Amino acid sequence: MTLAPHVQSPVLLPLLSGILARSAVTTVVSPLELVRTNLQSTPPSPGKPNTLRSVFVNIRSLVQHGGFVSLWRGLGPTLLRDVTFSGFYWASYEGWKRTFTRQGYTGISVSFMSGAISGTLSALITSPFDVVKTRQQALIMSTTNQHASGSFALLFKILQTEGPKALFAGLSPRIAKIAPACGIMISCFEGVGHFLTKRPIS
Repeated sequence: MTLAPHVQSPVLLPLLSGILARSAVTTVVSPLELVRTNLQSTPPSPGKPNTLRSVFVNIRSLVQHGGFVSLWRGLGPTLLRDVTFSGFYWASYEGWKRTFTRQGYTGISVSFMSGAISGTLSALITSPFDVVKTRQQALIMSTTNQHASGSFALLFKILQTEGPKALFAGLSPRIAKIAPACGIMISCFEGVGHFLTKRPIS
């Protein structure tokens, strides 16, 4: 089934595909993202070790007070980060790949470079959403009963109280992780796809 049969744009098609795919995946794994964020953002304290068991105790308390739907708190900023990242990444990747191809470059190295560049740009663009997402989910799981503001309200609050630099906190290690990861991922994707089309499974 073709969802968008009239979309032929080499930019719009990967953009929409990336957005739709990441929206579905992010929504499904949102509760796991809440657990991961809590484990990484909450330091252990005497008599209160930050273990997976303690996190699940917090999760159970969260569900008891807010219902099962509370496991999807923080989904909004996560979607802002991940969907924006994925849509821009795939559109950018196809663009860079076409650019390199027109200049006579082909092969896995082109896929790697296109993926790494696109991953870097996507990480840069979505860094503010990543900061907001992490802080909002940390507030949700906090025992201080602080109210988690809306995504854009929190973004502007950080901007006003801490300055623009705070919205790019952790950008360097994020790019250091994402750039090679995106390059390797898309190289493997393109390489395996090329291998399978050259040698069809009988």
